[in-house]
Amino acid sequence: MTLREYVAWFKENWAKVGFIAAIFLIIFLVVIVLPQNRLQFALLMLAPLYMLHEFDEYVIPGGFGRFMNQNVFKTDADDGMLDAPAIFWINMVAVWIIIPLFCLWGFYDIDQAIAIPYFFILQAVIHVILGIVGKRFLNPGMITAWLLHVPWGIWCIWLLVKSGDITNPFWNTGVRDALIIVAAMLVANRILAFRYKRKKKHPR
Repeated sequence: MTLREYVAWFKENWAKVGFIAAIFLIIFLVVIVLPQNRLQFALLMLAPLYMLHEFDEYVIPGGFGRFMNQNVFKTDADDGMLDAPAIFWINMVAVWIIIPLFCLWGFYDIDQAIAIPYFFILQAVIHVILGIVGKRFLNPGMITAWLLHVPWGIWCIWLLVKSGDITNPFWNTGVRDALIIVAAMLVANRILAFRYKRKKKHPR
């Protein structure tokens, strides 16, 4: 397999690769990190848990892109605003790079990781809103968002309160930064809309 063929394969199967990587990461973190530091374990686990969420969205049951395009954006189901390249790059940058980076940064400055547990909870709420807007409440990703992300996010916040890293769990820099992330998602949505209009106007 050439490098180009491998890249093409990875772009098609990244969510499956992420699932396998998540299993190995979870085992590693449970065996190596958990006995040393429970808070660091909880924060580092956020990355593989999000990879499991991606598997839910894009493999089993999958169909998050089609759901967003058809039910929410009212565009082409397979080639709408959230097409395969957009899905790939959004998840690579946000989940495979940014979330692990900030969780690791939390080793040296805990304030840099506080937003991620709050974002996990907000992300589950966003799935509910998308379900209402798209008239499909149990949309792809909803199950892991509420069964994995919300309980884990709450546990992380409890550990942060217990450690004294946050005093008010309902309003702090983590809540603020998580809301900023959601605002950035809204900006990204407008960028996707502009990209889609341009693609339809100037098809290749």
